[in-house]
This record gives sequence, structure tokens and C-alpha cells, in this order.
Amino acid sequence: MSDASSPPPSARVDEVFDRYRVVPHVDTAPPGTSMFRRRIRLVNVDPALTIGELEDDCHHFRIELHHDGATIISADGHYFRGPWSTCAKAGEPLRAIEGRPMDARASAIGGYANALENCTHMFDLTGLAMAHACRSTTERQYDIVVTDMQAPPSLAQQAVIWRDGVEIIRWQLEQREVVHPPAWAGAPLRNKFIRWAEERLDPDTAEAAIALRRLIDIAMSRIGDLDRFDRADDATGTMMMGRCMTYTPQNISVALRVKGSTRSWEHHGHLLLADMHLRDRPS
Repeated sequence: MSDASSPPPSARVDEVFDRYRVVPHVDTAPPGTSMFRRRIRLVNVDPALTIGELEDDCHHFRIELHHDGATIISADGHYFRGPWSTCAKAGEPLRAIEGRPMDARASAIGGYANALENCTHMFDLTGLAMAHACRSTTERQYDIVVTDMQAPPSLAQQAVIWRDGVEIIRWQLEQREVVHPPAWAGAPLRNKFIRWAEERLDPDTAEAAIALRRLIDIAMSRIGDLDRFDRADDATGTMMMGRCMTYTPQNISVALRVKGSTRSWEHHGHLLLADMHLRDRPS
């Protein structure tokens, strides 16, 4: 099984690199041998600008959050890579949060705009950037990995999150439910988990747990090859309708598959966001 014992190092490159050339396409792997990686980096560039980027097998998004310390002035979303052509418009519905109060809880963004009308990943990233803007620290980085959910019974599925290189949470999963450690067993991953986490955990641990729980769902994308479909409604029919911006009635019929967009970071994790610093002072 792939190694989930530690986060990958964080490389820095001297120029923006081509993910399609450098990082291999995700191929079907034998059960129990693969993993899904995600890296999120949040940077307080100055007292009025916080930047966040998220990159994983399927996605690469960026948010530039301008604020005055009390109010969100503008939320500028940027799309670099995603599964559907409509993902390129992910920044548009975020405008709904402009003019709203800053909040130290990432989940507070859910009270400012309809999450189901937004790109799930851009929306989550923006909430994390807002929370980070309320901190005095310059940078925070999450590394997350979920190992293959099709692992044989002898191989426990792992879901792990590290913050700034330090392991925060490690779950063993069966059928997408936490079975170990005992303190986490029975956590309601599929039902109001955000509220459950924020009521029981300190704010930093709750934030990490919510980010980890999100990737468990996303990691299921390794089960099948979406490149065999041309459109989103061909891939999922009505099963995903209403779950995010792409799966709204006005978008699903025009959402085209970005074929070849899914890359495997299993052995290239050090390159996740390796060129982010080149964008951290937008022109």
C-alpha cells in the first residue's frame, strides 16, 4: 500500500510548471495500492490580503480575499484545473460574500452564500482563507491523504491530515465510517458533521476534521474513470443534482468533461502548490 506515514515535503520551483506534462495522469490501480492527496496553503500576504490555494488529483483553485480586517471587500476566485468546463466559472457565485463580516470560523461562509450554488472546493477554500485572515500567523498548510477505499479487508483505509507538517488526525475507515481511534468512532461523517465537530472540538481541530471529512468523499473519484464521459449529466444523471455549481439545472447540461485533467500526486506530492509563491503577489 502507498505510504501515508508522513506528509510529502513542500518543494518550491522557479517557474510555473505544466501539471499535464510533469505529473502523470491517474490510471486505474489495483485495490489497496493508491491514494488521493490534497494540499491547502493559506497565506496572509499583508493585513488586507489573504490568499489560499488548493490542489489535489482533480482540482486546482485559488482565492484572493481582500478585506479590511472586519469586512470582506472582494473575493477573487481563480480556476487552474478542474473536472468540468463549468468549474472555470467557480469564482462568480462567491461575489455573494462580499460586504459580509469576517469570521474566524471557516464554516461561517455557509451563512453568507448558498454552498450548493457554489463550487464545493472553491467555497471551502474561501472559508478557510477567511478564517486564516483572522489569525496573526502568516502561513498555514494542510496536507491530506485518503488511501484507496477499495483496499482488501486486511488493509485498513486511512484518512490523515497534517497541519504545518504535524499530524493532527488519523482515522481508520470502513465503508467511509470511522472505526479507529475509539474517540472518533461513530463520528457522523455523513450527517451534520460540521456542527458536530464545532460543538465538540477546539476550533483548530474542528477546522482540520472538517477538511479531512471533505476529502473522504472526493477520494471516491478514483473508483471510476470520468474521462469516458463527455458531459456531466452523462456521468451521473440526476444523482448529483443540486450538490454543487456544476450540478445545477442551468449548468449540468452544458458542463463538458475536461478530459485528462485528473493527475496522480501519489509520487509527486512534493510538487503540490510548488509554484504558488510565484502568484502570491497578484499583478
